[in-house]
This record gives sequence, C-alpha cells and structure tokens, in this order.
Amino acid sequence: MEARETPQADGYKVLSIDAWTDGEDGWTWNQWFDAGTLNIDNLDDLDKVWEAMEGQGFLKPGSKLLGLLEDDGHNLVVHDKEDYRPIFAIVYGD
Repeated sequence: MEARETPQADGYKVLSIDAWTDGEDGWTWNQWFDAGTLNIDNLDDLDKVWEAMEGQGFLKPGSKLLGLLEDDGHNLVVHDKEDYRPIFAIVYGD
C-alpha cells in the first residue's frame, strides 16, 4: 500500500499554494497556507478526492474538468490544467 493510500481518520491537511512561474521550467512554490482539512478516509480513488474537494468547498463544482491531480511523493497536488499552476496540495507525507 502506498503512503497516500494509508487511511487517516482525521482527514488530510490541505494547503493553498502561492507559486511563481519559472518560465518554461514550470512553477516554484513561493508560499503555502493552511486551507483546512479534507475529510476523506484515503486518497486512493482520485474521483472521490475530486468529489470531496468540490463537496467540501475547496473547489467549485466541475473543477475536475479544469484541473489535474499529481502525486509528488509527499502531496497530492491540484494543478490548473491550462498552465499547470499548482493550486492546492493535499498533504499525506512528511
């Protein structure tokens, strides 16, 4: 079982990300802020993660069509599909 699939009864910390563009190289996280807790048992079903993010008010309904989820080894990161800007990180690792 991967680390992000380990159930957490108290949910997962969600960070709001302020990122700067590196031009063609992508984005660098400048700052991040505590945005709350995602109340979900685990992160193994990405459709359920999207539903929880929308249902708990982190994202607007239909955001799945505009975003991407990427596992960076410590967080499940919500990116803007158009420019790949990181928006939120769901923390599951150290």
